[in-house]
Order: sequence, then C-alpha cells, then structure tokens
Amino acid sequence: MIANAGLVIRPIVGAIFLVAGILLWRRSRAGGVLITIGAVLFLGAELYGVVVLRPFLGRSFDEAWQEQLSTVDAVATLGLLLSAVGLFIQSRKT
Repeated sequence: MIANAGLVIRPIVGAIFLVAGILLWRRSRAGGVLITIGAVLFLGAELYGVVVLRPFLGRSFDEAWQEQLSTVDAVATLGLLLSAVGLFIQSRKT
C-alpha cells in the first residue's frame, strides 16, 4: 500500500514543482529556470519509472532492469537538486 502511494505521489510532486517553476520564471529568471528544469527532469524520470519500469514489481529482475532503475533514480535526484538550487536562488532574491 505504501509503495503504491509512493508511485502516485512522486509524479504529482514533480507536476507541482513544474507549475511553481513556471510561475516563478516570470518573477525571477534564474531561480524559475532552475526550478523548471529540475521539475522537468524529475517529472520525466518519475513518469518513465511509473509507466515503463514500476509495473514489473513482484518478479525477479535482470541486471539491465536494475541499471535502468538506477538511472531513473539518478535523474530524479538531479532534478530535485536543481529545483532546490533554484528555490535557494529565488529565496535570496526576494
């Protein structure tokens, strides 16, 4: 049950960051751009993970699947890091 909630909430969080980045882009160029880029990376990685990789939970996996999952997690983490830097920049300008 908790794993299913995690699969659903992560793309929603990515969409919220994307909307926030677009709205902040109008006020501050640098912070809004970083938030938007980070949100696109995070949302794209999470949607790929939900649509392509996650439905196969419950069976044994090969090494290629594990590599794809690691790549998705790395891209999602990079997206969150970029969003965090954008939020920091945005907070310093106001």
